[in-house]
Amino acid sequence: MKKILYTVMISLFGVLVGCSDYLDSEPLSFTSIANFYKDQDDAEAALTGCYGLLQDSYSVNGRTGVFLIADVGTDEIIGNPYSTPDAEANMDQFLFGRVVKSNLTIKNLWAKVYSGLYSINLLLSQIDKIDMPELRKTQMKAEARFLRGWHYYYMGMIYGGVPVFNSIPHDIKQKRNTLEEVMKQAIDDLQFAYDNLPDEKLMNSGRASKWAAGGYLAKLYCYIASCKKYDTGKALNFPLNSFDWVDINDSYVKADALSQNIISKSGLNLTADYRLLFCEGSVNKQKEEMLFSLTSSPQKKNGFALNFYLLPAGSYGGGWGTCRPTQELYSRYDSLYDARANWVVGGLGTEPVTQTIDNQVYYQPSKLKLVNGEAVDGDYCGNKFRLLKTESKHDDVYYGNYPLLRLADIMLLHAEAVGHMNGDAAGREALKVVRSRALIKSRSTDVDKLQTAYRKTDFIEELLDERSRELCFEQQRKFDLVRFNRYQSTIKAISTTRGVWNRNGAIQLVDNVTDAKIWSPVPEEDEIINPNLKPNNPGY
Repeated sequence: MKKILYTVMISLFGVLVGCSDYLDSEPLSFTSIANFYKDQDDAEAALTGCYGLLQDSYSVNGRTGVFLIADVGTDEIIGNPYSTPDAEANMDQFLFGRVVKSNLTIKNLWAKVYSGLYSINLLLSQIDKIDMPELRKTQMKAEARFLRGWHYYYMGMIYGGVPVFNSIPHDIKQKRNTLEEVMKQAIDDLQFAYDNLPDEKLMNSGRASKWAAGGYLAKLYCYIASCKKYDTGKALNFPLNSFDWVDINDSYVKADALSQNIISKSGLNLTADYRLLFCEGSVNKQKEEMLFSLTSSPQKKNGFALNFYLLPAGSYGGGWGTCRPTQELYSRYDSLYDARANWVVGGLGTEPVTQTIDNQVYYQPSKLKLVNGEAVDGDYCGNKFRLLKTESKHDDVYYGNYPLLRLADIMLLHAEAVGHMNGDAAGREALKVVRSRALIKSRSTDVDKLQTAYRKTDFIEELLDERSRELCFEQQRKFDLVRFNRYQSTIKAISTTRGVWNRNGAIQLVDNVTDAKIWSPVPEEDEIINPNLKPNNPGY
């Protein structure tokens, strides 16, 4: 009962401090909530409450947030002009490459993240006052700091420089910290978590662990190293978001060491059947590979509304088809040898045809219709995540673990770091392990089939293609294109003549995209309340 009470209180507190119109530097609820931190049970319950806010910090309401910011309006996902975008999230602005600073998703994500950060900082401000075993106290601090570092990692990638708070209260008139200060705060927090969480096999991907902290550190080091190496944002001449401070070689060396340690010591393995990572009923198999995930609860009706683009569209698929895959995405796959090709994209779920996967029954989408490799039929949709066949279909909500960080991503980061340090050939060799899992074994056991098919003269292009094949629809693509300084050029290259949804939905996106959109704007409401947040990011 006490844990439930704390979760409710922390959530309520987050709402109070997350609203853009609060004016007190120390909200009224601060003193009353702080008084509840009396013993270890109180601290544990408060930490559980902080975890409970993660879903809002990532997806606002289970369906928008980073889901839209990092995926929609890239060369993986474009709009279906015959469907109605989510007005509550200003989805159309992402689809058409015209996000403005009054965008509701941008505003709501900002508020939710700072709500979560306040709750985390409140816990950290109280924990030393509590009489409890020092080992557990240190581990709790590490968990809380992991969550704080996780929040700043995403804030830095989405907004660039933002206010950094690591104590209570938060000053609502604080100016934006530099991107350097944001990312260094994330690094300090994640490093503390990595150093102080147990060195043991990961059992619960919904909680902070040494390996999740190391994984995000590796991602962060690769992010800043590639941004510096490829001059991300340089042409915008906006010093607040500069990467001039980054040591490229040092960052890649650290990313390499972290990734190797995770691969060899975490106890995680690539789930043998790629499909199971995205099947609602295969939570135990998902645990084999996931370092960190959003966890759901069918009993509490707490899950993820993946309807817009992650589920097969149609009455038996659960998806709405509001957003559709690009032709470019499908064309990246070798459909003869790569098992991911016909799992990730396919046709509608309009017939009650079923298939059994991992001893669970799912509705089976229709077969993709192609002409010379081109998707020509309006059935073409995203099929990556699958709902269990049930009588009620539980309102089309996904109750599997939602992946935020997988071992496959760590292996691809390792290939990136190796490629930088030891050359393209070494980087390509490191890609083999992920491609080996993708290989359709009934056709060939020779991974060189895919090595040859996917070979590009430009290793970074090859790496980006492989990251897209493996991680598409997992909120990675925009961040990847931005950090290699290929955001505008890649979007501009989307075909408007090949592929059914490209022809119908890509023109406005291609016309509107600019490099000024690599960062989201500081929300207009917050900018009005706190003029110290100005200047906004270029282009807004």
